[in-house]
Amino acid sequence: MDAVQEREKKEEFDASEIEYVSYGGEHHLPLIMNLVDQELSEPYSIFTYRYFVYLWPQLSFLAFHEGKCVGTVVCKMGDHRNSTFRGYIAMLVVIKTYRGRGIATELVTRSIQVMMESGCEEL
Repeated sequence: MDAVQEREKKEEFDASEIEYVSYGGEHHLPLIMNLVDQELSEPYSIFTYRYFVYLWPQLSFLAFHEGKCVGTVVCKMGDHRNSTFRGYIAMLVVIKTYRGRGIATELVTRSIQVMMESGCEEL
């Protein structure tokens, strides 16, 4: 198996092995940053990450498999054009070998649930 095939090989695990946690503070920030830098093409500054996780920590979630952070979602919410209270998904990342297993769906579902409970009228 060549290096490309090895990187694209799906991880074998049961969905129940994935642990989902809310953003828990500064110790989670490097995990989020590493995932986004590794998997997304758009670079973000530390200030962008802090903007989201400091103002809306309850809207950020991480997914772990055997202690390794394999996915994250970072969101915000607020007034949109002074007419609606809107939720927004800023970053959604799942490591390539873990994709297609419902991890992103679960991360987004958790964020949406908090947004709805907080009064968001649209996402």
